[in-house]
Amino acid sequence: MKTLNDMKQTRLITSLTILLFSVCQTLHAQLIVCENDSTGLIPLIDLGPGYYEGYQGGLFLDGSNFENPAGQHFKKGKNFAKNLQPLDSLGNINYDGGTVLMGGFGPSLPGHMMDEFVPVVRDTTDDVYFTNICFDAINMGAGGKGLDYAIGEDSNKYWNNMEKKIAEKGYTVSQLQVGWMYFNDKYDSTGTQSFPETPNHIRDNLVTYLHMLKNHFPNMKIMFVSGRHYGGYADSTLEQFPAIGEPASYWNNWSVKWLIEDQITGDPDLKYFGANIKSPFLTWGPYYWTDGAEPRATDGRSYTCEEFSSEDGFHLDEETYVDDADYLMQHVYNSEFSKYYVKDGTKWTDCVPYLDSLRQQTDYVTINPTGITLYPNPASDIVNVYRHNVHGKVYAIEIYNEMGQLIHKEESSGEVWNTIPVDVEFLANGLYVLRVKIEDVWMSERFLKQ
Repeated sequence: MKTLNDMKQTRLITSLTILLFSVCQTLHAQLIVCENDSTGLIPLIDLGPGYYEGYQGGLFLDGSNFENPAGQHFKKGKNFAKNLQPLDSLGNINYDGGTVLMGGFGPSLPGHMMDEFVPVVRDTTDDVYFTNICFDAINMGAGGKGLDYAIGEDSNKYWNNMEKKIAEKGYTVSQLQVGWMYFNDKYDSTGTQSFPETPNHIRDNLVTYLHMLKNHFPNMKIMFVSGRHYGGYADSTLEQFPAIGEPASYWNNWSVKWLIEDQITGDPDLKYFGANIKSPFLTWGPYYWTDGAEPRATDGRSYTCEEFSSEDGFHLDEETYVDDADYLMQHVYNSEFSKYYVKDGTKWTDCVPYLDSLRQQTDYVTINPTGITLYPNPASDIVNVYRHNVHGKVYAIEIYNEMGQLIHKEESSGEVWNTIPVDVEFLANGLYVLRVKIEDVWMSERFLKQ
C-alpha cells in the first residue's frame, strides 16, 4: 500500500514529466520560423521575362507563363489528350470496364494532397467538377522517399512498391496513362548548394526518374509536374532541411521549368513520340511556390506560416492539403492536356467504370481483333499506332505514300507499349500506308492525312 509520501512523489514526477514535455514542445515549436515569411525571391510567374541570377523567369520559354499554342510540343500534347482512351487490365482500349487512370507520384507532401484529390475525382454528386465516370486517380506517393531513393541503389524497392500500390487498388501497370509528380532531392543534404548547379542536378535526376517510370508504366502518356511549396518556415534542424528550405525550394521550381523547356526544345532524352520514346509528354502542374505570406502579383496566392504543419513547418496542415488538392483539380479540369478526358461529355456517356460489369456499351474506335489500328483516322498532327493482341517489341515504323515510296522511317531498340504516337504533321494531305515491325513481323494499315 502506497504511503502519503509515495503518492506525493508520484504526483511530483508526473508534474515534472508534463512540464518537461511542454518545454520540449515549446522549444520544438520555436524551431518553426514563422518570422521568415518572405525571402525577397520572385515567383517564376511574377518574374516573367525578368531574370534571376542570369536566367529568365516565366514557366515556359521566353519568360512566358503560357506555352506557345502554335508550337509542335503544345499541339502534340493536346492531340494526346483528345485521343486518350480507357484501357482495361491488359492495356487494351475498352469502354466496357476500361479506365483513364491518373497517378500522383512523390513523397509524403504530395501523397497527402492525393489523399484529398482522389475523393474529388470519384465524387459523382459534385456540383462543381463533373468528371468522366471512367476517369480515376490513385495515390502513388511514398512517404520520405525522394528522388535520391527512387533512382538510387534501392530503386527496385521503390518501383516494386509502386506496382504493389496499383495492384492493391485493382488496377494494373498497363492502365496508368496520366501522372502528376512533385519531388525534392536529398542529394544536397550536406548543405552544399549553388545555382544553377543544384537545380540542374535535380533536373537530371527527374529525367532519370521519368525513364524508369516509363519502363514500369509503359502506357504513361502525359505527366504534369509541380515544384515545391515555400520552404522558409521549415524547421532548420530537419535532416532534409538543405533540400527543402530556401532557396532550395525556390530552385526546385527552376528544375521543373528547365525539364519542360528541354522537352519542348527537343532533348532526345525526353523524346515523347515516335520511335525511342524516353518520357511521357511533360507540362506544368499547379505552380505552388509563393514568397511565403507575400501575395503573388499574378494571382494573389500566398502561404502563411499557419497553413503549414506546426510540427515541422515543411508539411501542410489538413485544410491546406484540401485547398491545394482542389488547386490541382482546377488545373487538370481546365488544362488543354487533360480536360478532354477529365470532364464528362458525350464521348463518355456509355463508358462503364472499371470493374463495373453491370452495363454495356460500344467502343468508339473500331479495333482490329489482331494487329494494329491507327487513330485518329483521318489524322492531322499525330496518328496513334495501337496494337491489339500482338505481343513483342516494336523495332521500326515506316510510312509510304500512294506510289509506294518510303517517305519516313524511324527505328528503335524495341518499344514495349501498346500505343505509340507518330508525328504526321509534316506530311502533305493524302492517303498513306504505315508499317510497323513487331519482332520479325511487319504489319500495315492505311490512314488519311488531312
